[in-house]
Amino acid sequence: MHKKIVGGVFKDQVDAVNAIDALKAEGYKTEDISVFSKNQNDLDALENKTGTTSVDDSTKTGKSKSVGKGAGLGAGSGSVLGAVVGLSLLAIPGIGPIAGAGPIASALAGAGVGAGGGGLVGAFVGAGIPEEHAKDYEDYLKNNHILVLVEADEEKQNTVYNTFSSHQTQNTHMYPHAYSGGTKSKF
Repeated sequence: MHKKIVGGVFKDQVDAVNAIDALKAEGYKTEDISVFSKNQNDLDALENKTGTTSVDDSTKTGKSKSVGKGAGLGAGSGSVLGAVVGLSLLAIPGIGPIAGAGPIASALAGAGVGAGGGGLVGAFVGAGIPEEHAKDYEDYLKNNHILVLVEADEEKQNTVYNTFSSHQTQNTHMYPHAYSGGTKSKF
C-alpha cells in the first residue's frame, strides 16, 4: 500500500495541538506524528525542561548534548512537541535551531542533519517529501510556524487532509484541490 507524508502548518499552537489530538482520535499513535518548530522561546524551554538529545555541532564529533529533564515544556509550541515523542534539537544551516519530535525528526537527527550534515530541504526530500513541499516547509519554519507531519496510508490520506484543514492549517495550497479550499496561500 502506498504511503505519503502529509504535512500541516500552523501559526497557532492551539490549532497544532488540536490537530495532533484529532490525529490521535483517528487512530494515529504519538510515535506516528512528527512536529517541528523554530521558536527560540520554545527551544529555551525545551533545553531546560526536557530529557532529550540535542543535535547541534555535536554532529561533527558524534557526541550529543543532553538537555535538562522535566515534565513540562513551557509555553508555545513546546506543548505541541510534548504531545509527541523523540524530541531532538537540530541546528539547520541557514535557519538556525529547530526543535523536532517524532519519527521523521529522529530519522533526520540520526542521519546527521544539522550542523555539518546538510540542509532541511534535502533531508525532507530524502524522507520522501516532494522538493517543492520541502522548500515550503522550510520557509514556514523560518517564519516561526509549527509543522506537523504524519505518514498516511492511501486510504487515510483524505482523513489527514481533512483534519489539518479543519484545524486552520496554513498550507492547503499544497493539498489536492478537493482540500485546498482555494483560500489559503503561502504565509
